[in-house]
Amino acid sequence: MQVTMYLVDAFTSHPFEGNTAGVITTADMLSISTMQMIARELRQTETCFVSSSFLPNTDIHLRWFTPTVEVDRCGHATIAAMICLAYEDRVEWDQGEARLRCGTRNGTVEVVMTDVPGGAPHITLSTGVPQICHALDDRVAIANAVGLAPHSIDPDLPLGFDSASARVIVPVKDLADLLAMVPSGASMISYGERTTYRRYTLFCRETHDPQCAMHIRHFAPANGIAEDPVTGTAHAATAAYLEWQGLLPTGDSVVLLGEQGHAVRRPGLVGIEVLRHEGLAVDIRIDGSGVITANGTLRSL
Repeated sequence: MQVTMYLVDAFTSHPFEGNTAGVITTADMLSISTMQMIARELRQTETCFVSSSFLPNTDIHLRWFTPTVEVDRCGHATIAAMICLAYEDRVEWDQGEARLRCGTRNGTVEVVMTDVPGGAPHITLSTGVPQICHALDDRVAIANAVGLAPHSIDPDLPLGFDSASARVIVPVKDLADLLAMVPSGASMISYGERTTYRRYTLFCRETHDPQCAMHIRHFAPANGIAEDPVTGTAHAATAAYLEWQGLLPTGDSVVLLGEQGHAVRRPGLVGIEVLRHEGLAVDIRIDGSGVITANGTLRSL
């Protein structure tokens, strides 16, 4: 048996920047163990597997694997998969737009694709609204766990917790401190075993690009990801954190831009839109594009 494989740099328009994802566009005949082996072989932060729809009111089914575990959701690998489907002419366009409902093991992902003549399509994903609350951790303990100096944590902002993704959100005051930190994967795993954290999202409101609202570094060593170059779900969670803290502009639609990847020399940009109804956030969408950098065939599966 053989399947088609791609490598796609997501959240960028330049090869060898952004976040690379593996994509398998014909995964119907693959077992879970084979998917995991492929993800381990490709050694990307996540690999997305596309198969036929089997859930009601969905068009396709998606699964995502890191080199070590299956995860519920992945923004950059979803964008990568949509770009590959468009490349294979498996997308039905209607006046330059296509909409897909993607079934997953954790609900449905709504995807809107916008055709870009001569380039890869622009992809928008609905993420829902992560529910953020106070993380009750000692600041010195969390700083030591991630590899920050304790004084680097922003004294004016609380630590945040997103229980749905086992994520702690750490606000950092100065960009220089965020970029200079040396992460300790072993310490994060050990701390997570005591606290249930599997994802560590650190952000700063100081940015390289003045158009950006946040600079992010994201780590998930318990999931086999030492540092994720550009993380769509982390941007959505950080936008939800800023909404929780009342730090976003008013209005029914707030459009933001986030940056990530500079610390690992893979810069990328994530578009974010916070949608509100009667003053309450009802959805957070992330968007971006990508570049196919390699494709080929995996054999002897």
